[in-house]
Amino acid sequence: MALTTFIMQLALSILAFPMYLLNFLGLWKWICQKWFPYFLEWFAVTYNKQMASKKQELFSSLREFEGPSGKLTLLEVGCGTGPNFKFYPPGCRVTCIDPNPNFKKFLIKSVAENRHVQFERFVVAAGENMHMVADGSVDVVVSTLVMCSVKNQEQFLREVYRVLRPRKMSSENQWSADEDEGQLSRLIRKSRDSPFVPVGIAGFMTVVSYGLYKLKYRKDQKMSIHLIHMRVAAQGFVVGAVTLGILYSMYKDYIRPRFFSVSKK
Repeated sequence: MALTTFIMQLALSILAFPMYLLNFLGLWKWICQKWFPYFLEWFAVTYNKQMASKKQELFSSLREFEGPSGKLTLLEVGCGTGPNFKFYPPGCRVTCIDPNPNFKKFLIKSVAENRHVQFERFVVAAGENMHMVADGSVDVVVSTLVMCSVKNQEQFLREVYRVLRPRKMSSENQWSADEDEGQLSRLIRKSRDSPFVPVGIAGFMTVVSYGLYKLKYRKDQKMSIHLIHMRVAAQGFVVGAVTLGILYSMYKDYIRPRFFSVSKK
């Protein structure tokens, strides 16, 4: 086994040596920036075919986020060659950000193929530092196939939050972009969404407390047996309650909306 591992490591090292050498010489980044757009252009065609229905579903609600002007202002971070343009609503004003300047000519081509969108500008920057975009200036931020390569995801999300226009969400969503949800309200909302989970936790604490109280006053040698029974009962109660909670959540979120929803007029 050790010999096999060594052989695999040696083979990978040999295969990766040209990349290490180019990186040492400072050429690898330039090669990636130069040729990656060509690969992504080919990849995006296949990817969009496979994900077309899902993207149409995800982007179908973009109109709901239109600003006071009645137009949708959208910022796409990590735009690549612009494969998402075809899924944006007509009249959408799009600003693109990407750290690779070589994507610009591919974006121009994508804009020419998607005349229904209004292309604003292309900014060369990383998602962690979008200082060229003003605070609260966009209605929507779109980012696909990007988060896996972001160096600082927390800073990236801070920047997204900064550039988004403050907006109250509907009462159904129970959240607003310009208000922080407190711990107590979050707990209440989670309890309402999955009521059996807090019931299970409360039951667990009750059974354990009662069992410890009873054991405290027992003087015989059967204490360990009673402790085992108590633990089994408590664990069984919690597992059952959490299972019911999961089933209830599945029913509430997937089964009931799909099969028992009433169409709104």
